[in-house]
Amino acid sequence: MSGSGNLSRREIADIYNTYGAMMRRRCRIVLKDDALGDDAFQDAFVNLIKYGKNFREAEAKLRWLYRLCDRCCFALIEKRKKGKAREDAYIDPVPSAPGGRIEDRDAVLKILGGLDDKAKTIAVLAYVDGLSQGEIGKTLGWSRQTINKKLRQVREAAGELLGVPP
Repeated sequence: MSGSGNLSRREIADIYNTYGAMMRRRCRIVLKDDALGDDAFQDAFVNLIKYGKNFREAEAKLRWLYRLCDRCCFALIEKRKKGKAREDAYIDPVPSAPGGRIEDRDAVLKILGGLDDKAKTIAVLAYVDGLSQGEIGKTLGWSRQTINKKLRQVREAAGELLGVPP
């Protein structure tokens, strides 16, 4: 039996078994919160079921899944920003990232929350995945000028939040 995304239950199970841990880790890293990351991971799998045909046609399967996870993380940030998600319901008094602080996680979420989707995607690829501007451009099919402009927006947003002059 297949879902609306044309993936069979077996294919979905195989994707989960092959990529699930990496997708979950990606969501937790981007959101810097385990529980919120788990929510985004769950949303990503719902979207995978809906849009499975696109996954099947993608050349770079893991990259496609990471972009899906990123979009789900960004959507969750937007919901939280608008008060539509469980505000602080999952924020634990203990930092979820080793050596990280709650203030760091909150700062990252605020920075990402103030960016457009393009800038968020580029920020994650640059600062989480460690890709160069050229690699980001090749991955997304965007010009180096666009990548540079959006990274500048990210740095400016971070500077404003942290009180660092431009």
